[in-house]
Amino acid sequence: MQRRHFLAMIPFGLGLAATGAMAQDDPLGVIFMQLPAKTRRDLQEELSFGGFYQGALDAAWGPGTRRGVIEAAQFLPQNSRGRVQPDLSHVRGVQTFMTGLARKEYSAWLYGEGEENDMGQ
Repeated sequence: MQRRHFLAMIPFGLGLAATGAMAQDDPLGVIFMQLPAKTRRDLQEELSFGGFYQGALDAAWGPGTRRGVIEAAQFLPQNSRGRVQPDLSHVRGVQTFMTGLARKEYSAWLYGEGEENDMGQ
C-alpha cells in the first residue's frame, strides 16, 4: 500500500481532544501510545524544535502530535534530498520513524542545515 493511501485511511479528527479514544481510532496513535512515555515526549520535543508541533510535551496523542508526525514525514524527503524516506505505509516503518524522531536521528534535516559536508550537491 502506498504511503498516501495509508495516510488517507487515517481519520483526521482535528477537533477532538487528545484522548486515548482518539489514539485507538488512529493507527498512528495506536503505535505512538505503545512507545514508552519518555520516547513519546522526546518525539514531541523534536517535532517542536523543528516547528512541526506547538502543543504541550505531555506524551499524549492528539491532533497536534498527529499533524506534526505527518508533516515531518512529508518534509524530510524534500529537505534531505531523498536521503530520508519515512515509510508510514506499515507498522514497522511508523515505529522506526517515531523512534528515530525521538532519538534525534533526523535533526539535521528537520531544523538543521543538513549534512555539513554536502557541498550543495
